[in-house]
Parts: sequence; structure tokens; C-alpha cells
Amino acid sequence: MSHRRPAEKTLKTSEAELYPPVEKYFAAQGYVVKGEVMGCDLVAVRGDEVVVAELKLTFNIKLLYQAVRRLSLTPQVYAVILKPKGRQKMSYWQMMKSLCRRLNIGMLIVDKGEVLSFIEPAPFAGKVNARQKAKVLKEFNGRRAARNTGGVTGVKLETAYLETAVQISVLLKKHRRLSPAELVALGCSEKAGSILLNNFYGWFEKSERGVYQLKTGKARVIAKENPHIWQYYEESVEISGAHE
Repeated sequence: MSHRRPAEKTLKTSEAELYPPVEKYFAAQGYVVKGEVMGCDLVAVRGDEVVVAELKLTFNIKLLYQAVRRLSLTPQVYAVILKPKGRQKMSYWQMMKSLCRRLNIGMLIVDKGEVLSFIEPAPFAGKVNARQKAKVLKEFNGRRAARNTGGVTGVKLETAYLETAVQISVLLKKHRRLSPAELVALGCSEKAGSILLNNFYGWFEKSERGVYQLKTGKARVIAKENPHIWQYYEESVEISGAHE
């Protein structure tokens, strides 16, 4: 009687697994790196330089389309793929290189957690959309604690808006009641007033005209749903309180 060996489970690689090595790759060059910024899988900023990378497991038309669209934000755009399994014909690599050169985009290849520079972006003669670039940088700079992994789908993104709402919540927990002007003076974004007024998450309520407070029991809920953002701002409040 023959005994069949149970089939081994194949672990499926996701695009999110490409993010950590690419983040490390750009961070080693002095960039500040953040994931899932205004639809971009990865954005890296160093001084005035802005780099955008789009992540896909395989080289395909969707990857190229996404990368080309990012040229409206910056001429420094990379398509990132996982190194194909098995040996590929030379024509395969030449095809990718030729397409990337014609489209003015670079390509990085992730192999066993290491990033290989396959081709650097070519000089781009097109025009960068200054307004769209400004939106991306505004979202990028508005995040201090949020940690999104690029390439992840089906999860809640930690946006600058969410981060500011959590910061407001931490300050209201400490001070009980505050006006938008007082929140701004304590380090919140100028958008604090509109966030309180719109109350998108349903966390806030007016205690009197122009003054807000947290709804009963919300602090615990917010801290549980956004643990590291809450902790970041709670520690910031403690540090600032110690210096007062």
C-alpha cells in the first residue's frame, strides 16, 4: 500500500512583502519613506527630491500604466517587481529594459529581500503637475505617526486626516475641553476646526459654543483602533507637559 505525501502548502507572496526591502533601500540613501500616499504605493522624500515607486509581483501593463501616471508628480518613478522564478530568456530582460527606457521610468527588482537596481529613470521631458505634487507632499508631511505598508489592499489606511483626528482626541482627553484655536496652539493642524465641525468619525461633541470635548467612552475606542498613533501623541503630550 502506497502512502502519498501530503502536498506542501505554497505561501503566496503579496505585493506588501515588497515594501519593507524597498523602504529600506531608499531610507539607506537618506530618504524619508512612507507607504500608500494619495494612491502611490511608496513615496520617498529627500530635500526637494520626490521618488514614487509602484509595486507589483510581476511585470505587467497595469504596473507600467500606474508608473507612467506618477510621472505627473515627479520624474523619479520606479516600477518594482519580484524577481521571476526560474531562468528567464535574455529577450525578457531586454523587453523590460526597453519599455522602461521608452516610458522614462526606472525599475527595481526584489530578490530574497534585497533590492537590485535594474534601470534608473531616464530624463523626463514632460511637465510635472505642481498641484498634484503639492497634494501628495501635503499628505506625506501630514503624517508623523501613521505607518502604512505600500501594496496592501483591503485594510484601513492611516491618513493625515485620521492622524490629526487622533491627535485632537489625545489632547481633548488631557484637557477635557478645547477650542480649535487652542488645539492649533498645542500643535494641531490648522484643519482642527473643520475636523471637529465635520466630525467624520463621530468622536467629538460641542460642550459649549466654539468649544469641543470627546464623547463619553470614545478615548478607549480610539486608542484600541489606532494604537500606535494614539501612543505617539500621548507620549508627545507627556513630553510637552514635562517641559511646561
